[in-house]
Amino acid sequence: MQDEDKKIVEEIRKDNLLDEKEFNRDEFPMLRNLSTAFMYKFVARPQKEMLPEYVYVDNYYDNYKKKRNTELHVAISQWNIFWEAGQLRYDFFQEDLPKSLKWLKKFRNRNIYLLPYKPNNRYYTYEPLFHLLPLKTRKYFNLPLVKEGIWPFTCDFNFYTNALLPSNFDNKLSQAFAYHIWPLLISGSKIYAFSKNDPIKILAHNLDYWIPYAYKYIENQLANFGRVQFDDKKQVKQLERLRRETPDDIEVNRPFRGGIVWYGEDEAWNATKNIVEIADKNGKLRSIIDAIKSNRIEDDFSDQWSFAKEDFERKIYKKRSKFKVNFVELNNKIPVHSPSSETHENLLWEDFLSILDTKEKRIVVLLKSGVTNLGEIGKILGYANHSPISKSLAKIRLKAQKYFE
Repeated sequence: MQDEDKKIVEEIRKDNLLDEKEFNRDEFPMLRNLSTAFMYKFVARPQKEMLPEYVYVDNYYDNYKKKRNTELHVAISQWNIFWEAGQLRYDFFQEDLPKSLKWLKKFRNRNIYLLPYKPNNRYYTYEPLFHLLPLKTRKYFNLPLVKEGIWPFTCDFNFYTNALLPSNFDNKLSQAFAYHIWPLLISGSKIYAFSKNDPIKILAHNLDYWIPYAYKYIENQLANFGRVQFDDKKQVKQLERLRRETPDDIEVNRPFRGGIVWYGEDEAWNATKNIVEIADKNGKLRSIIDAIKSNRIEDDFSDQWSFAKEDFERKIYKKRSKFKVNFVELNNKIPVHSPSSETHENLLWEDFLSILDTKEKRIVVLLKSGVTNLGEIGKILGYANHSPISKSLAKIRLKAQKYFE
C-alpha cells in the first residue's frame, strides 16, 4: 500500500470509527434511515402487502476488475429505497432494469427485496444486525467500532469496507450476533454450554434467518416517523391528481421521514427484543425453540455445566415415559430393556427394583446376570418347576409397564 493510500485509509478510519475515549452508551450503536424523499416525491403502496422475499444479487461487484457494476448497483439502490411499494416495484422500474435483473419480470407481483452479495463481506446486507451490537460485544469478537449504519442499502463504498472491516467479517458477525441475541432465546444458560450442532445455536448464528425480521422492525419504526411535508402547493395538487388516477387498491403518499431508527445501547437492545418478537409472530420462533427443547439429545450440549444441561439429564434419568421395557429371553446374553438401559443401567435398575417384592427382585437380578432359562431360575430360587417364575414375570411386566409409562 502506497503512502497516499495509507493516508486515505487512516482518514476513513478516523472519520468512521468510534474513539473509545468519547464512548457514550447512549449514543452508540446507531442506525439511520435514508428517506425515500431524497430520490422520489411520492410513493405508491399496495393496500394489501404480500409477504416479503429476499434474493441475493451476485456480480454487482466485479472482483476481477476491482470495481462495481455501476448499472446493477444503481438498480439495486433504487429498488431498495422504494421499499414501501412492495410488490409494485417492478412496475416502476421495469424499463430501467439492467439485463441481469430482467428475471424479475417472472416475479413482477412478488414483494422481493434485493440483497447485495459480496463473498465473506456482506456488511451492506447485514448492516442492521451489525449495528445492534454494543461496544463490549464488538470488542470481544474483534469487530470494528463503526459509528453508525444506514438502511436501506443504497451505496457500496468499497474503499470504506476494505479499510474498516476484516476479511472474515461474515463469520465474526455471525458469532457476535448469536452471542448478542442468545439471552432472548434461552435464559439461564450461556451459549458456550451448547455444542456447535445444537439447533437453537445454529439458528442464532444464521444471519439470513434474522435479517427479514430486522427489516420488518425498521419499517415499523419508520411508519411512526410520519411523512415528509409538501414542498409547495403544486405538490399537493400533484398528489391529489395521482390519487384520482390510481386504482383503489393502491395508496399514494409522500414518503416517510428519515431519521435515527435506534440510538444507544438501550434502544438497540429494545430493537433486538422486538426483532425476536416479530420472529415469534411471523416465524413461530418460540414454537421452534420449544420443539427443540422438548427433543434434546446429548450431542446438543458442550462439556460445560448449565441449567439446561442439568434439566436435560434430570429428565433423561428420571422421566419414566422415556423408557419402554420388554423382557427378552436370549441364551447367555443380558436382556436388552431399552436403548438407554445399557448406558444408564445402574440407575434404571436400582429405581425399578424399588417397586418389586423380594421374590420379584431375585428374578430380575438373575435375568440381569444372564440367567434367562425359566427352569434354571426356578431351581436357583428353590421351586420345583418354572410355573411360579412365569407368573411372577407376568406381574413384573405389568409393574414395569405402569412404572415406566
